[in-house]
Amino acid sequence: MEFLTAAVLSGIIYDGIKAGATLSGDFLKTKLKNWLVSDEQITEMLKRLKEAGINGDLGEHAIERKINQSEDLLNLLRSIPASTTEIKVSQSSEIGNNVYIQGNGNVTVGGITVNKRDNK
Repeated sequence: MEFLTAAVLSGIIYDGIKAGATLSGDFLKTKLKNWLVSDEQITEMLKRLKEAGINGDLGEHAIERKINQSEDLLNLLRSIPASTTEIKVSQSSEIGNNVYIQGNGNVTVGGITVNKRDNK
């Protein structure tokens, strides 16, 4: 089972702050929709992120380094598994096999199966 990593979380935080978002519960809920995370875990994560000194002045690698230095935050991240959503697409036409998948999953077209994992 995959869990939320410091690298993924730091990228999410950095991209959000760079786009003008503030680090809040609503922001994290929206961005962590591919993980099974509770409101209590979001609240605890925000508390731990603030304790680690994470703010909008830091770059992505500095954010990741601060997350990795916080054992409490790392333990919390390890307790948040990725969602395992299955999406099935059926297409009757043999022309234009256009398939869109969001998040982790498997896509099968004909006899070809593609395993997709988000590693943002």
